[in-house]
Amino acid sequence: MSDLVLPAFELDCREWLVVSPAEAGLPEQPDGAPLLAVLSTMIIEGDIREATGALTVGLIDEGDPLDVRPVAPGSAAHELVDESGGDGTRRYVMPSPNADNLALVAEFVVAGDAELDRRVDALMASFRWQAA
Repeated sequence: MSDLVLPAFELDCREWLVVSPAEAGLPEQPDGAPLLAVLSTMIIEGDIREATGALTVGLIDEGDPLDVRPVAPGSAAHELVDESGGDGTRRYVMPSPNADNLALVAEFVVAGDAELDRRVDALMASFRWQAA
């Protein structure tokens, strides 16, 4: 069996703080999925409003097609729709261009805030796989 290798990727993280799992005080494999990074953004205007996300590696089940919508025209990121992640949870999948069932998975907790939703959308629309 050969190793699956996730290709390099890029995100426009200017409005986000990105830390490793260890820096965030989280295990490197919650629920068995390798955690690559933790992302957080906040808006301070009287109250503090924040959105937090996690990037993990996932395997796509070939027998069960995902119900997704593109984040932006031509974007590699797709938002999972009709997911039971709970109120305010948004999930995205970015299938690897080099492996049939390997993907990067992003999950964000956003509590119904239009500006935070905009930041999540912009971040996911900026996702690009880097050419080898």
